Amino acid sequence: MLFLSDVLPAGYMAAEMCDIKRGDIVAVWGAGAVGQFAAVSAYLLGAERVIVIDRFPYRLRMAQEKVGAETINYEDTDVMDALREMTAGRGPDACIDAVGMEGHHASPALHAYDKAKQGMKVETDRPHALREAVLSCRNGGTISATGAYGGFVDKFPMGSFMNRSLTMRSGQAHVQRYMRPLLERIRKGQIDPSFIITHTMRLDDTPQGYDIFKNKQDDCVKVVLKP
Repeated sequence: MLFLSDVLPAGYMAAEMCDIKRGDIVAVWGAGAVGQFAAVSAYLLGAERVIVIDRFPYRLRMAQEKVGAETINYEDTDVMDALREMTAGRGPDACIDAVGMEGHHASPALHAYDKAKQGMKVETDRPHALREAVLSCRNGGTISATGAYGGFVDKFPMGSFMNRSLTMRSGQAHVQRYMRPLLERIRKGQIDPSFIITHTMRLDDTPQGYDIFKNKQDDCVKVVLKP
C-alpha cells in the first residue's frame, strides 16, 4: 500500500495519458521507480511492447526481469536509431518522459551545453529525455511528460513536435484520484508494487538509505524505512 501515496499513481497516470490502444509500442525514458511503474501500467492498459531507456544496468535488469520490458542503455546505443530499428522505422506510438529536469545524456557535448546554461541561469532544466522522446515518437503519437520540470528549457524541438502532429500531456500525479482504482488492481493481483523495493532499513538509518539511493549504490532503486 505504501506506493499508492506517490510513485505508483505517478507511473500509472503517465501511462494513462498516452491513450494506449491495444497493440501499441510504448517507450519509457527512465527506469527509476516511476519509470518502472509507468512500464507496468502501459502493459496493464494494453501495450503490446514496452521499451525502457536508462543507463544503469541494474535498473534495466529490473525492467527486463520484473516488468518484461525490452531495454536500451543509452550510454551504449544511439537511442533514436535503436527505437527506429525496433519499430520498423515508425517510432513508438507513445513516449513517456519519467526523467525530468535533471536528466543526463550520452553526448558529453550536449550535457555540457545544458550544464553551462544552467550555470549562467539562462536555463533551469536539462530536458534530454524530453527532446529525445519528441524526436523519437511516431507521427501523430503522444508524449507523456511525468518527470518533474521546474522552469525553462532550451532547444525544444518545436518544429518536429508541430509538423509531425504530436500530442503532449503532462502534470504532477493526481494521487488521490488513482488511489482507490489502483488499490483494487493490487487486491485483484493485477499488479504487485513491491517489486521495486531493493532495500528495507530502520527509520534511524534514513541518512544512510538516502545516501545509497542518491549515489546509485548497491543497486538501489527504492528504500523502505520501518519505524
